[in-house]
Amino acid sequence: MKYELETIPVIDALEKGEECLMCTLMKEAHSDAISYYMGSSVMNSETRVSVNTTGFCPTHWNDLIEKRSAQSLALVSHTFLQTTMKELEHMKKSLYKSKIGKGAEKEVDKISSFLHQRETGCLICTKMESRLLRYTYTLVKLTIDNPEFKVNFFHGKGLCLKHTQDVLSMAKEVLDKNAFYTFSNELISLVYKNLERLEKEVWWMSQKYKSEHIDSPWNGCEDAHQRVVKKFIGEGRLFSSSK
Repeated sequence: MKYELETIPVIDALEKGEECLMCTLMKEAHSDAISYYMGSSVMNSETRVSVNTTGFCPTHWNDLIEKRSAQSLALVSHTFLQTTMKELEHMKKSLYKSKIGKGAEKEVDKISSFLHQRETGCLICTKMESRLLRYTYTLVKLTIDNPEFKVNFFHGKGLCLKHTQDVLSMAKEVLDKNAFYTFSNELISLVYKNLERLEKEVWWMSQKYKSEHIDSPWNGCEDAHQRVVKKFIGEGRLFSSSK
């Protein structure tokens, strides 16, 4: 597959010095996608058709609520509800006409499958995934083609564990075997080095609550527990995608 480079956003994200530059990028991608579907796009009939067909995953439905754009969410949810009701009405009639036993079980299975399918697609995840692919591709290419970026990246805070997986997957796809071997070794070493750093920080945070350390400095570890968890799971994640 051919991917587009997103050089400037990736370099800018690295310069922010956060625990995972991919998280930095994907949080913005998430915010942009939420704003898109809660903005003027909901007045577009094509957008509404897409929503009716695909919908959103449970996580992003809740994010749309948190956006607090009542009118936009009312429009989107109303048309999605109408589509759902129309499909369910046909199934309800088929269930009523079915025979007790296997006939009814077959119709109930259709209903269960339909209800499950309504949660498997997500327009927000799809938008975010296209950004994720471009960003991971750009990151890999910059470490090969841009010496300054390579030095800064491999001396930085690395990636969260989730986005490490995504970047390795992209590297395997676009690099030759020798380059992939070198890149993967360097990346895993970087990630592990930063896990060691975080282990020391969260350990010191746990010690700070003991009476003998009450007057000792925090040494920048006040939020170590939060950064460790985010290092585990990442931010701006996809919940319904092809990956």
